[in-house]
Amino acid sequence: MAQEIDWKKLNPFDSKGPSDFKPGELNPAADLTFQPKWKIPDKVCIQATISGGGAGFTKKHNPSQPANLDEIRDSAEECIKAGASVIHLDNQPEACVTRDGRKLPIGTESYMYVAKPLLEKYGREKFCPHINCLRGTYEEAMGIVVNGLAEISYINPSNSPTWIRTTVKLFQDYDIKAELVVHSSAKIDFAERLLIRTGLMPNPNLWIILPGLLLQWPHRLHDFIPNERAMCQNLMFLVERIREVDPEGFITVCGAGRATRYLTTLALLLGVHIRVGMEDTCWKYPHKDEKISNNAEDLREATEIARLLGREIMTPNEYRQAVGLKPRYDKVLEGIR
Repeated sequence: MAQEIDWKKLNPFDSKGPSDFKPGELNPAADLTFQPKWKIPDKVCIQATISGGGAGFTKKHNPSQPANLDEIRDSAEECIKAGASVIHLDNQPEACVTRDGRKLPIGTESYMYVAKPLLEKYGREKFCPHINCLRGTYEEAMGIVVNGLAEISYINPSNSPTWIRTTVKLFQDYDIKAELVVHSSAKIDFAERLLIRTGLMPNPNLWIILPGLLLQWPHRLHDFIPNERAMCQNLMFLVERIREVDPEGFITVCGAGRATRYLTTLALLLGVHIRVGMEDTCWKYPHKDEKISNNAEDLREATEIARLLGREIMTPNEYRQAVGLKPRYDKVLEGIR
């Protein structure tokens, strides 16, 4: 026969049972009322970046790399159909040639060759063009600003003060949103001291982080990301430094170099936005040599990862609204001169 035990006498601790605790008292059980939702946006902007661009990836690195203006346009169209929030174009001089071998000038003419048919076919409701204005002479680079083609472009905080002041004013005059380029933490310092603190570009701003590209150009320094631990430490460091100088800034992280998809997945977990595609990487994974087969596939897979994490991709007009641009529905080239 089991012996009856007086548990109250044997218990050297508080004799309360789980149901006896009152709000505010220490309760060893999980209290779900004290676990608020995290501040991660439901919507995420996923940019698609099409061509080799400044990172220098070519068909030598990836046979699938778009290498002429027609291939760039075809790839951009696939990404539009796949639902990209933004399409980034960066026509390198060697890519400014048509499929039949006709050479076009870098700048306005080559970008119009790519973008005009897409705007005529899909309109700005489906196609939000982000265009690199750092190629060629100043006139060549800024032609797509003054003619109304671009909606977003870059400001590089390490460019000369004269270039920055002139370009910021030009962007403001033509209602172009400027995205601050960050390759290392030094760019955040430049942006804070030279642009934000001076009032030239008051907060909130758009930021794009492109870490881990081991370029050979001495004027562009990137942080060293040799492994997954360095990737996590570096990205969290850069995101926190940006949030310190611009708490409400719109931050985008580019899947650059070897870090590629792991980097953008970490960015999704941190609640920021991402850019994918073949401009800044040729690899699908950091630990394999498997290459990206096309930009639209990379975009669709990034979108699926975002959805698995409870986030949905922005439409172009949702992106415009998030960054302070007006929604666009025009299907003709309204405003392009």
